[in-house]
Amino acid sequence: MRIGIDIDNCISNFDDTLLKEYLKHDKELRNTGIINESPEYLRKGMFDWTEEEEKSFYNANIEEFVKKLKPLEDSSYYIKKLKEDGHEIYIITGRNNGEYTNPSELTKEWLVKYDIVYDRLIFTNAYDKHAKTEVCLKNNIDLMIEDSTRISLDLISNGIKVYTMNTRYNQNEQTLDRVSKWKEIYEKISKLNKKEDNKK
Repeated sequence: MRIGIDIDNCISNFDDTLLKEYLKHDKELRNTGIINESPEYLRKGMFDWTEEEEKSFYNANIEEFVKKLKPLEDSSYYIKKLKEDGHEIYIITGRNNGEYTNPSELTKEWLVKYDIVYDRLIFTNAYDKHAKTEVCLKNNIDLMIEDSTRISLDLISNGIKVYTMNTRYNQNEQTLDRVSKWKEIYEKISKLNKKEDNKK
């Protein structure tokens, strides 16, 4: 199988890292704390910041935050196992969205640092919900591991199987095939592969 995998919140702990940094900044700003425990997006409505305060803080610091990211538990181990099982690993990230000076260099360094193996690394624009779908169709991706609701739904509507990483901000959509841990992802893919082999 050709497996596509998003990075942020699928391989990396993007939201956890962002939340820690936002809490630190909130103390410096007004120290009012979290005013909404479960906004759809961490960046919008969790704190009493103005849109301009949030935007300027995010844009000024996002590259440093990304360097601090850690891989999700067992992600490197199970991605390696999937590759050893004969699957092709396509890392498909939305980091080509104007927020990074050099998304390619930044991302490659992080993947090497945490020993994330892959066959191909592809960049799309996260703000274009159809961009990953186009990449998946062009590269004959059989399965995509994604966290965004709108991107997951666009992929599904174009015939691509999706495992959606369970996050706070995608709870409103009940139709998604959710996953929470990399062990679970690996087991689901192994079962799916057996089914495909039995059909042959």
